[in-house]
Amino acid sequence: TDLNRCLGLSDLTFLSIGGMIGSGLYVLTGTVAHNFAGGSIVLSYLFAAIASALSAFCYAEFAARIPVTGSAYQFTYLSVGEFWAFVIGWNVLLEHAVSVSAVAKSLSGYFDSLIGFKMKEYLVVHTPMPGGILASYPDFFAAGIVIIVTIIVATGVKFTSRFTTILAAVNLAILVLIFSTGMYLANINNWTTVRGGFFPHGFAGTISGASTLVFSYVGYEIVASVTEEAKNPNRDVPLALLISICVAALAYVGASAALTLMVPWYDIVISAPFPAAYAQRGWNWAKYVVSIGALAAMSTSIVTALVVVPRYVYAMASDGLIMPWFNTVNKTTGTPVIATVTTGIFCIVMALVFSLHSLVEFISIGQLLACSFVSFCVIKLRYEPNDVSQLPHMTMVQNCRRFNNDVAIRGILCLDLKLSTRSATILFSLTCNVIWKCGIYNAFTWFILLLVVFIFLSLFFLFFICMFTQDQTIKTYKVPFVPIIPFASIMVNIILMLKLQKLTWLRLAIWMAIGLIIYFGYGYRHS
Repeated sequence: TDLNRCLGLSDLTFLSIGGMIGSGLYVLTGTVAHNFAGGSIVLSYLFAAIASALSAFCYAEFAARIPVTGSAYQFTYLSVGEFWAFVIGWNVLLEHAVSVSAVAKSLSGYFDSLIGFKMKEYLVVHTPMPGGILASYPDFFAAGIVIIVTIIVATGVKFTSRFTTILAAVNLAILVLIFSTGMYLANINNWTTVRGGFFPHGFAGTISGASTLVFSYVGYEIVASVTEEAKNPNRDVPLALLISICVAALAYVGASAALTLMVPWYDIVISAPFPAAYAQRGWNWAKYVVSIGALAAMSTSIVTALVVVPRYVYAMASDGLIMPWFNTVNKTTGTPVIATVTTGIFCIVMALVFSLHSLVEFISIGQLLACSFVSFCVIKLRYEPNDVSQLPHMTMVQNCRRFNNDVAIRGILCLDLKLSTRSATILFSLTCNVIWKCGIYNAFTWFILLLVVFIFLSLFFLFFICMFTQDQTIKTYKVPFVPIIPFASIMVNIILMLKLQKLTWLRLAIWMAIGLIIYFGYGYRHS
């Protein structure tokens, strides 16, 4: 590899923790608690953690077996072909770019709240914008943050890792303060007797909250994306994934419990939930201390997300799916500088012109889709005969599967019996969940009957898969209980995707249309 192998277990773990805790805790907690889950946000975080852990197991197997940059994109490429790999890579690329812009805008909002919203008041008057999907004013502070982070990321992944480790340690200390002071100020009535109680929007609101909060755990994606820069990916990547998700889950549950016990869910301020909660309880000193932690945490989230995006671009360019200059690696820093600068500019534009609300709505769907594909690929590769091949840009990768580039498109249709069975399983699972979402609340007999039938068929095909012999030659980390864990991951991800807003799916369709134009206009002919 042209990239620099310099990351150990602690580097990978803190990169992942830094990417998780800032984006979820300070950006999404207020929105989900106020609009969806209330006090039951603690369950939403747990459900999201379970979904993410199931997917992380699958990521860990691939990252250990195929230690290359590109994560879900590369895993999908090696398993089911070029076309689906482009679909996944294109979606995850957008998701992380959007997260950079969204977290930068949130960081800007936190800072503005500390100075009495003077930036907002000035810019709304002197540089107004239409609002709605677009912002009400250009957020120059958020754009400046992205510029600074782009420079930091371009200097090299080792320096980036040290930077995020320091900020992540500061954030963990602030989280201990939030939990301890929150429990001291806790009022159990905020979970029991206030309007709506623990489930103000019902259990459906809790699940909807979980579908949004999946993005809170997306930091583990960075570990899978930098395996080509890890010293010992076979050992360190699975451990870093497990440790970081457990730490993040504890932090999220503790902090969200403290927040919803301090103030009623309907009094939570979405833009700055923790500082506002302390201000409502008269603890102004805590407001400023927590704001410092929020700024540190969101800074690490921006850094880690901006590490992932250029590496997806680098991997796709290396395979010829997008323009070749994006895979240029700087010999001094060992990073894809052109890809980093280009994605930084893209994030700057989004931070300037789009509203935080419109950015947050789009965040989770790409990750859920990628996790579903990776889980499916684990099942597929585990039951295929062992063979060795390589991606177009690779010299040799041990324990990979054969992929004939001539069937990049035709390969979608050339499925053997086992793959057809697994595809049918996923199809039945999706249909089952669609029926559940659309009709179970009405309790119509035929809806319930179809639900039972599709559940039975899904379990039947799952049992049928188990009858095949798994590949016993894999020497690296393996997901336990295959195909049950990957199948459960797919099911959970589908349920969460179905709970996302319709507008999110519309935006996904528009982005995919742009991507397909690029793929069929350039990538298919140059890969």
